[in-house]
Amino acid sequence: MRSLLRVVPCVLVAAVIGCTPGQHPAPAIPKRVISFAPSITETLFALGLGDRVVGVTRYCTYPSQVRNLPQIGGYLDPNFEMILSLKPDLVFLLKEHSSIASFLTKNGIAFRVIDDENFCAILQSFRVIGGLFGKTREADSLVQSAQVEIVDTTAAADRPKILLCVDRDDPGTGAIAKVYIAGPKSFYNQLIKYAGGANASADSSFEYPSFSAEGIIRLAPDIIVDLTTSAAGVRHDKVRDDWKALSMVPAVKNRLVFLPNGDYMTIPGPRIAMILKEIKRTVKEFRKERGKQ
Repeated sequence: MRSLLRVVPCVLVAAVIGCTPGQHPAPAIPKRVISFAPSITETLFALGLGDRVVGVTRYCTYPSQVRNLPQIGGYLDPNFEMILSLKPDLVFLLKEHSSIASFLTKNGIAFRVIDDENFCAILQSFRVIGGLFGKTREADSLVQSAQVEIVDTTAAADRPKILLCVDRDDPGTGAIAKVYIAGPKSFYNQLIKYAGGANASADSSFEYPSFSAEGIIRLAPDIIVDLTTSAAGVRHDKVRDDWKALSMVPAVKNRLVFLPNGDYMTIPGPRIAMILKEIKRTVKEFRKERGKQ
């Protein structure tokens, strides 16, 4: 049975905290929009609002037509002159963009702060953005497509421990140095649970805690999902060879190290159902391997 009811309370809370208005009101239906995050850009296009997007960051690459849009810099180095020249009537930001929010307020440009820090907030962000443009039906469709992938019926004792690596130092060198993994406060945490797994770093208080090779040995994950290939562009064979140095780790010993290379794996946007499917696939392979033992 699909556990959709567990999502509803989270979504209702996110409706209150997921969007913070700028000091200056936006027009009834914005026509010129700037996005400061790939997740927001993808949401706008998925809602059929691509024709209203006039500027994106250099990290926004999907869908393909985004690459033809003017770039307004990155997360930490926005091009303020470009922002002004594009004359937006609404700018979408994330919580960490406080300096950009100050600039927009000073220049009388409306903005909205979007929360994409967990699964429930991501789903609500579709509704927040869609609601501003009268795209509620399209937003509901995006939410439903993600919710339909949720199956949370696995008993606690039957959940494999999943270590999801979002980045690490010196990949491709034949060894494991410092590894940054998805912690309990990351949006991946709920996806791991919905896929039937348990987060190997469940005891951490950080969003993306770092671990040494020795720390990973102590965690003893059953599954490793390494996003280094998709995030840093390092070759698959090099990334996989690095993990061979930790042959005593169950995931490595049982050949359950997975290297998905889709760019969507690091973006908490409309393709989140694809991330969930990928993690589900690793759990399925774990159970298949365990059945052979």
